[in-house]
Amino acid sequence: MANPRAFLSFDFDHDEPQKKMADTHMCIVLVGRHMATATGVAKEIAMAKELLVPVFGVCVDGAGTGSTPPAGSQQNRTMAWKWGRIAATVRQMTGEGKNG
Repeated sequence: MANPRAFLSFDFDHDEPQKKMADTHMCIVLVGRHMATATGVAKEIAMAKELLVPVFGVCVDGAGTGSTPPAGSQQNRTMAWKWGRIAATVRQMTGEGKNG
């Protein structure tokens, strides 16, 4: 798949994400230190799952892989900001969900 499109999940309240997400190949959740209470992000993750858009998370803002992820996300699909790992996961996502 050439040039996969990604939806970056970080704020549901100021966006109309469903159409945008439907046009993407994956949803990348930016996981911050307080994401466990981010209800908008949880809604975006649920929307991605409903649309069969694969989801993974990348830790930002001092969050670590041990931080509590937002509802609906998977701890084993949340990673530190390491470009090699992110690139490998993007390649993996292009064969999952609606992309498979």
